[in-house]
Amino acid sequence: MATINDISIIDSNTAEARPVESGTERTLCSRALCGSKNLAVYRRTISQGRRFDVEASKDYHLVYVMTPGRGSIHFANKAHDAEEGAGVLLQPGEAARFEASGSTMELLHMVVPKPPAAVEAGLPGGPGYFFNRKSLRALSDASGGRVRRFCAESSVRLKDGSRLTPTNAIQAGEMHYKEGGGSPYHLHKGTDANPDGPNHCYMTFKGRGVVEVGNESRELEPGTLVYFPPGVPHRLRSHGGPLDYFEIQAWRSFKTTVLSKEPLGLKWYYDRESPNAERVEWDQS
Repeated sequence: MATINDISIIDSNTAEARPVESGTERTLCSRALCGSKNLAVYRRTISQGRRFDVEASKDYHLVYVMTPGRGSIHFANKAHDAEEGAGVLLQPGEAARFEASGSTMELLHMVVPKPPAAVEAGLPGGPGYFFNRKSLRALSDASGGRVRRFCAESSVRLKDGSRLTPTNAIQAGEMHYKEGGGSPYHLHKGTDANPDGPNHCYMTFKGRGVVEVGNESRELEPGTLVYFPPGVPHRLRSHGGPLDYFEIQAWRSFKTTVLSKEPLGLKWYYDRESPNAERVEWDQS
């Protein structure tokens, strides 16, 4: 039986902060730290008046603004406000710049190697894009207890019908659990295209959570990253109030098995565009 010792729990608030030109860098997930083969995660603090230049040479990079501050994001010859929940997905060969002009800036930085053609399953792989909460679509589960907003997910459609993400390199986005909300007890395994399975982790932002593996559980403080090796069953639930966290899977080629009974089902729906509009189910295939 799986136990809590099968997962890695890293407190980003106490992780070693390595000085870099832009400020500090904390490694939260890597092959050396937790055995992750296709995903590295860093927490970056950009000091006021400094900038972080990210160049995606041969990998995919997803950079997400964790905390609001006065600054800007520069991508594809355009400048955007560095508001909370904004960021960029870069395909190999692209670049972006994050400038912390009026205050420090906290970033979550994910690096994923280019997946094989079998994982891409016909997707073009690019181009990359800028995103913020205004441009992304929210989805709610059948219970109403969970709300998510993907910033990278190939099956999500924008309001104009176009695909949000042109690659299966990474699935990532914000998740909000209302008080009492929680995930099913489930596990993720590999596919023929990705036999090793996904590298999967959660990063808590606001509120407290509890992660469960087997008959054991661990309370999570804000700023905690949890890494789940493929095949390890788990559940996350809010604790003592709402919970906001960030979820990541790389590569996005995996099979999910739900081990708990979910009386309301597992469906997700796009938020209604108007009060009287019909709910549209998210097609996860």
